[in-house]
Amino acid sequence: MNFKQLEYFCAVAECKSISNAARSLHVAQPPISRQIALLEDELGVCLFTRSNKGVELTEAGQSLYEQSQHMFQHLRMIVDSVRDVNAGVRGQLKIGILYSNAPVVLGLLQEYHKRFPQVELYIRLGSPKDLLDDLNHGNLHVLFLRGSTDGVSGLHEKVLGDDPVELVLTQQLDPCPEQQEIPIAYLQNIPMCLLRSDDLFGYSNHLLSECQRQGITPNVVCRCYDTPMAMQLVQAGFGVSFLPRSIVDTMANPDIYAKPIAGIQVRSYPTLVWSSSLYYPSCAKSFLAMAQQFQWQ
Repeated sequence: MNFKQLEYFCAVAECKSISNAARSLHVAQPPISRQIALLEDELGVCLFTRSNKGVELTEAGQSLYEQSQHMFQHLRMIVDSVRDVNAGVRGQLKIGILYSNAPVVLGLLQEYHKRFPQVELYIRLGSPKDLLDDLNHGNLHVLFLRGSTDGVSGLHEKVLGDDPVELVLTQQLDPCPEQQEIPIAYLQNIPMCLLRSDDLFGYSNHLLSECQRQGITPNVVCRCYDTPMAMQLVQAGFGVSFLPRSIVDTMANPDIYAKPIAGIQVRSYPTLVWSSSLYYPSCAKSFLAMAQQFQWQ
């Protein structure tokens, strides 16, 4: 067994296809197939089940994949620690951010870049699950999520502030543009573009539950997978949405604004998350030290 075999094996496991793995690795398919066959012969197990739809890991394959990920993560930590000895505060800082947190962290990133201009910032937007997976695999150093990661072992977190969840809309769909708050009764028949009901943050459920309690039938015209799509629909005049107030700052459109709904008090909490099980190079340590002193608004 060697590193090249494990690299090929992991690529096939993640791509669920030898052809897709070959494209991602920029190699031909036959060497990948040959190395996986050699690996299976050496271990005396079948690592994949094959079908015309692709490949899936067997139980033995899943065990090898998980242990290989730990090994590659440890190898990256070794490389980072050796490079870090004389490098000073430089290198690449890998940050995962939820779309809704962009307005929260931009000021922090600007200040960090001003202090440490030789550090390259790698920023990845994604869903909470994908970002947490990348953090656990050592592909990211820190995350900016919303809410608590209770129940996930080995993680630390710091709440950076609180963000009221409000109705995000344009004047065209504002049922009472002259008022500072929107009475919930005014939402009757207003088209809504809400996050789907299984959304991790539960914003939509808060609003729909209160509408039901008040005897209002919401006019939900669209369920969105993520906040960027919801904001695009709001901008297009398709409907209103119910999201953290700061998300308005992600749109370069003065016609989009947020207003509270009278009687509904929902808060969202931008949260810094990092792991206790990763090696952190100097650039990441410096960022964490700065970020833990940061308080938004």
